[in-house]
Parts: sequence; structure tokens; C-alpha cells
Amino acid sequence: MSVRDLIAGYVEAALGERELTLLIRGASVLNVFSGELEDVNIGVYRDRVVYLGREERRAERVLDVKGVAVPGFIDTHLHIESSMVTPARFAEAVLPHGTTTVVADPHEIANVLGKEGVRMMLENSRGLPLKVYYFMPTCVPESDAVTAGAEITPEDVEEALGWDGIAGLGEVMDYESVLARREKFMRILEAGWRRNSVIDGHCVLLSGARLNAYIAAGPEADHENFTIESMLEKLRRGMYVKLRGPYILDPRRFVEALKGLPNGWERVVFVTDDVMPDTLLEKGHLDFVVRSMIEAGMDEVEAIRSATLRPAEHMRMRDLGAIAPGRIADVLILRDLRRVDVDLVVASGVPVARGGRLIVQLERRSFDRRAYGTVRVKELKQEDFVFRAPIKEGRMRVRVVDFPRPEEIAGDVSWTFLQMIVTKLSEAEIEVRDHRPVLGEVALMKVIERHGKHGSSGVGFVRNLLRRGAVATTVAHDSHNLAVVGTNPVDMHVAATEVIRAGGGMAAALDGKVLALIELPIAGLMSEEPVEVMAGKMRAFREALRRLEAIDHPYMPLISLMTLSVIPRVRVTDKGLFDVIEQRFLDPVIEAVPS
Repeated sequence: MSVRDLIAGYVEAALGERELTLLIRGASVLNVFSGELEDVNIGVYRDRVVYLGREERRAERVLDVKGVAVPGFIDTHLHIESSMVTPARFAEAVLPHGTTTVVADPHEIANVLGKEGVRMMLENSRGLPLKVYYFMPTCVPESDAVTAGAEITPEDVEEALGWDGIAGLGEVMDYESVLARREKFMRILEAGWRRNSVIDGHCVLLSGARLNAYIAAGPEADHENFTIESMLEKLRRGMYVKLRGPYILDPRRFVEALKGLPNGWERVVFVTDDVMPDTLLEKGHLDFVVRSMIEAGMDEVEAIRSATLRPAEHMRMRDLGAIAPGRIADVLILRDLRRVDVDLVVASGVPVARGGRLIVQLERRSFDRRAYGTVRVKELKQEDFVFRAPIKEGRMRVRVVDFPRPEEIAGDVSWTFLQMIVTKLSEAEIEVRDHRPVLGEVALMKVIERHGKHGSSGVGFVRNLLRRGAVATTVAHDSHNLAVVGTNPVDMHVAATEVIRAGGGMAAALDGKVLALIELPIAGLMSEEPVEVMAGKMRAFREALRRLEAIDHPYMPLISLMTLSVIPRVRVTDKGLFDVIEQRFLDPVIEAVPS
């Protein structure tokens, strides 16, 4: 069918001269433009809404419903890889929750496989009832402080901006390169400017002239909003402020702050960023964020707008975000507006989920086999996890990545996350016996380059991250090297070896035995299993963390964020202990005093 014939069909169906594909009747329709609830029928022809009115119309299929009709939810900042499942499996999981469109940043797999990893995500997403678009990653590797498996070049970005399914430039994390006007980044931003692309941002705690300069370079939205002051400054400077769920921020405080502005909601967008499989299964997806904001006192209509119309406007997707003539027929029927209780999900004019379950069969598709076998680490020995102190006996003063004690962070999960993500650089004194530090409250962290390049490793000390045993993972943002934290070389070796054997994933070990394992053989990040299976493995892993007296968080186990070299204050990478603020590597040992 030609475009002209398609347009004619929409017009004829709207006028009642052609039979509708679908008629939805009985719901109150939320008009996201006016804020009104209208008691009208929704007429759909093929994939688009063509009619809103009280007249009865002929239709191939009629759905009688009860509740409130709202547009399908649109998530404009997320990483599918964090769900630990493939895009096809991810669609199965989020459609019943009302997410009908996502714009994902695949920089996790890109850090392993480069632009070919982005292609793999695109191919695995095609033809799904979930509309999946991607930002082209801009920061691969995220900084010079890490070794990634691949690099995204300005030429790669220029090429990818012409691919079907690429919606803009991914989060610009390396803000120091932007502010320093480094050549590579200037060329990447130039490519985005030339195509008038949406440019997503990432600027943790930037303010003042530095924030102004960053925004002037092109990034127009940011999800890294941990404090009210930082959020309001970005909002006032014209950015879209992307707010994540209650695990990241205190919804009540953010809602109260935005209520205090004359026009506070107009550029507020809800996103999920990273959702682990157990959280996705137990709490939901973008519906969880919307529900949490309403419970915190946000007006229901404004909350729905921040998950529908506003993200569509931000992404310049003018055929999404509303139930209106000419818009894609993504329609949710909510049993209760305040509770965001999703009953029916219609995606592109097709009912796909009801009562929290899919009612269509998605095509089973395997992920590209080239994404397997990416953990290329030489055979490790216990001795590889021994830190040899410069003295045989005595005490050693070391730099530590410092975290609050478990008893200090109980209760408020949003405050907890801020204390964990914005790390502290402190000092600790450790006893040394036979050239080895005595570990416990202070543990050793080792990050090993796992992409088969040079196999080098960096070490640092961490305090209060865990008290016993060891944890190893290839989910180590964003370069995804092999990160291992532990209090003894035996358990560190066991956990690391198990992750390598699985082709990637997460493992916990204690007393020389594996307590839990999550196999992630696709780029060391994902599995072909459904989200229900991965959620069970994630719950078992969290239980193992409790046995290790390790800090955990619903958003993500903290070890996975310990290598992210673009968030203050200090991180451990395969190149060493890195001070993000000072942009330099530090010696873990300050001084050693023999006894």
C-alpha cells in the first residue's frame, strides 16, 4: 500500500466511510493536551487512532472496557542490558506494564562489541510489538581511565545516525572531554548538530558555568538527578529533567520542590535507566515510577504526561505520546488512574497484554552468536588475588573507597543510593602479616581487563562493601571488565573462575564454595532466558550478598558501579585507583610502617 493510499484510508475511516480496525468503548479517555477526561470511543484504523467521539462505528473488532484510557508509556533513558535479558525477552516483560516505546542506550554491549553490538541490539528488536529505538553511544569507552572491548569513533557515530532505529546521540558522560573541547568529542557532537539529533546527557553534579557550557554543547536532557538543587538548576537552564524511581530519589521531596515552581512539570520526564530483573518482575517498569510519583503527591494527569506526551516531545516523535487522531494507537486501559493499575495494553492498534500477561505470542529469536565468548581472560590462580605489601610485618596506611556501614544506611533507599553512588575517598590502617594485608572491613578490589587485549589489572581497597567472602562480575559499568571484591584470595579466585567459566555473569563465593551464580553469556551482560528465570537468579544472588554482609541496593549491586569512571569521587578500573574529580590515578598505599 502506498503512503497516499494509507493516508486516504485514515481519512475515510475517521469519516465513517471505511470500517475501523478496532473500536475501544466504555473508557474515560485522558486528554493529555487539555488535562480533561472525555467519555468518548477510540476508533483505530490499522496502527493509528483516527476517531474520538460518541458515535458508534463499524469495526472489525470491538473492545468493551472499564477504566481510564491513557497513552502508552514511553521510556527515553534505559539500558536493556541491565535487565539481563535480550530485547525480545525484555519486550515480553515490559509490555504488560504498559511500556509501549523505549529509547535505549546500548552503550553496555557497545563497550564489549562496539558498533556491531549496537547492530545486534537493533536486529534483535525489529518487528516486536514494543517499539524499540536506540541512541547511538557517544562514550565508548566512557573515559581514558578504562580499557573497553571496543571504541565508538566519530565515524561510527556519523554512520549510525543514518541507521533505521537510531534516534539520537546517547548520554554524553565524558563531560570533561566536552568542556576541554577534545577533538573526538567535538566531532561526535558536530555529527549530532548537523542532523539536528536529540542529544542525551549525563552530568553528575555539574553546576554554574560548567553546566552552562555543557548544555551549550548540545546535551538537552539529564537523568543524573540526585539532589533537588542540581535538578532545579538543570530545569532552569532548559534541560529536560529525567527522573528515575524511588530507589534513586525521594519522590516526595522532588515533587514538593517542583510544585513550588510556576511551571515546574513542563520539562519533567520519567525514565527507568537500569532495572534489574527481580525489580522488573516485582515492582514493574515505568508504571512503577509513575505510581511512585503519584503516591508522593504529584497530580495524576501531570504524572501521565511525564511518561507519555513529554517524552514524545523530547524525542521529537510527534506521532506518539497521546490518544489523538493521527497518533500511533498505543493505548492503556487503567483500572485505577491513581494506582496506575494496567489492565489492557494496545500497541500500534493491536491488543498485546491483558491483566498483566501477554495475549500475543512473540516470535522466538536468538541473539547474534558473535556476542558469545567475549570473556577472554587468561587462566587465573589464587596468587593473582594476593596483594603483596611493601613490608613483611607491620601496618600499612592505604587509600580506600569508603562506604557507610550497613547500619548507617538502613531505611531510606534513595538516601542510601546517593551515599553509595557518589563515593568517598578516605584512609584506613591495615595490619600486614607476611607481606599480606589482613582484610575484613577493608576488602581488596581487583579489576581485570577481560576483552582479550592486554589482560592488565588494577587494584584498590574498599571499606564496608562486604565483610566476608568474595563477589565477581562482568557487569561492571561501563567497560564491563572482570571486577572482583573479596577478603581473601581463595574466595576471590573461586568467584572469578566461576564467572569466566559461565562466559560472563555474577558469582558470590564463601569458604571456597560458590553461593550463587548468574550466567550472562551474551557479551557477559545478558541471557536468552526469560525475565522470570533471571529474576530468580538475581534473588538468589542478593541472598548470597546478605551472607557476605555486603552492601546491596534494589537498583543494582554496588560492585557493578564501582568501575564507572565518570561518577565522583573515586573508582577502581583495570588501570588502577582513579580519582574522578582530580582526573588522576592514585597509589593505593600511602605508607607502610614495619614492626
